[in-house]
Formats: sequence, structure tokens, C-alpha cells
Amino acid sequence: MMRRLILAFCLLTFACTSTPAPTMTGTDVELDAAMQQAHDSLDTFIQTIATPHADRTLVAVKVRFYPPGELPQDIWVDDATYAAGIFHGSMGDDIPSLRLEFGEKITVDQQDVLDWMIVEDGKLIGGYTIRLAMKRMSPEERERFLQSLDYVIED
Repeated sequence: MMRRLILAFCLLTFACTSTPAPTMTGTDVELDAAMQQAHDSLDTFIQTIATPHADRTLVAVKVRFYPPGELPQDIWVDDATYAAGIFHGSMGDDIPSLRLEFGEKITVDQQDVLDWMIVEDGKLIGGYTIRLAMKRMSPEERERFLQSLDYVIED
């Protein structure tokens, strides 16, 4: 339930706009920077998830899907693992027009990753687009958002 709430927020923030979703071409400079930061640190993510950690509760990558006739949708792919340039994981939401369902197993090419996140020891690592979304919230929205999480977001 919590993942769906976070996903819904991120979708509303970044995918449900009157203009096309940014694609690292300057449509949204801050979002481009967040996605670039995620891209630049993807090797760190891959190295981190390769080592088991007893208190790691979430590993996910964000991917942009292009349903026909609809705005692009950025979806988290949960339970992400990595091998030979490919991530494997479970859909974090449904995309009926693409016949993709929540929990469905999919593969993602490394170059298609927009963001990544790990929750370890109760703290968010990565999640650059989440941090940006939180920055753009009103103080009241931010407080509700942070209270809804089962992890903390540090600066």
C-alpha cells in the first residue's frame, strides 16, 4: 500500500502534466539533473546491491514506459537485481495499456534506468527524483509524505 502511495505521488508529480514528460533534454532542468545524478551513480547502486545486507528492505529502479496514446509513465521496478547489464524486478504498478500488472516480473536494460533507490538501515539511499519531488512539496505535503514513509530521507 505504501509503495502505491509513493508511486501515485511520483506519477502525479512527474507524469501527469500538460506537457510531455521530460526526457533529459531540458524540459525540466531540475529533473534532468536528478536523473543525471542517478545515472552517474548507477555503478555505486550495482555494487551496493551485489552485497547482501541484513537490514535492506527495498531495492528499486525507476523506468519510463510509453503506453500508446498516453503520457509516459515513470514506474518503480521493485526487488531489483542486476546481471550483465540487465536489471530484473517486479512492476511497482499496473499499466493496463501495456498489459503490465503490479508485481509482474520484467527485465530492464541498464541504459533505461532513470533513478534508483535502496532502503537500508531505515534510510533512503539514492532516490534522486523522490528527493526532488519532496523539495517541490509544500511544507504540509512534505510533512504528510514523510509521515507516510517507513524510512527516513536524510540530506
